[in-house]
Amino acid sequence: MQRHTTGRRGKPPRFSIAVPDSWFVLDTQAARSTAAIARMATERARGHPLLAGREPTVARILHDAATRAESAGAAYCAVMIEDVRGIGLSASVMVCVLPTDRHIPDLPRQERPASDDAEAGERRRWRRVGAVDLPAVGLATRTVRLEPQRSTDGAEISHLVMRTTVPVPGHDRIAVIACASPNTALAVALHDLFDAVTATFTFVHEMP
Repeated sequence: MQRHTTGRRGKPPRFSIAVPDSWFVLDTQAARSTAAIARMATERARGHPLLAGREPTVARILHDAATRAESAGAAYCAVMIEDVRGIGLSASVMVCVLPTDRHIPDLPRQERPASDDAEAGERRRWRRVGAVDLPAVGLATRTVRLEPQRSTDGAEISHLVMRTTVPVPGHDRIAVIACASPNTALAVALHDLFDAVTATFTFVHEMP
């Protein structure tokens, strides 16, 4: 696992989160540089023969993730890109630190089976809302749903999204850890992966 600590010293809150070693960790400013993204894609393909020849796809996924993170004002963004038996698998995690007045709590909604003609509408609903106990920060609010997200080329694709909202101790702010993947058929495995990554989140407190 590679652990990253983000935030300016003396400007709370700082936080730390870990992702598997194979993940890309992006500077969201890289969304503005196609050359930097292309270099990252080429270097990764060189070390992973299964991705050879797919550099444009890798670059597109990285660019989309960095663009979304920059638009959201994220302080951290990491991306997984794997080739599993010829099927592309990708996911991302980003962390935003926001004032509490910019956050609208997710309210529980009763689930009901989706009919064929209502499926598109149901995909926009939160599937689950509840509490989760994170090892280093305690109780947090978690929402999981299928959410349409638009890529930089205009395509709209449903993503499995897990958002975990953590109050920042001693500050009128929250940290939002948002994990997402377009591989919705692997929802159970992705849920476990997202849960494991989110569980590494912790605040970093400055020594006096």
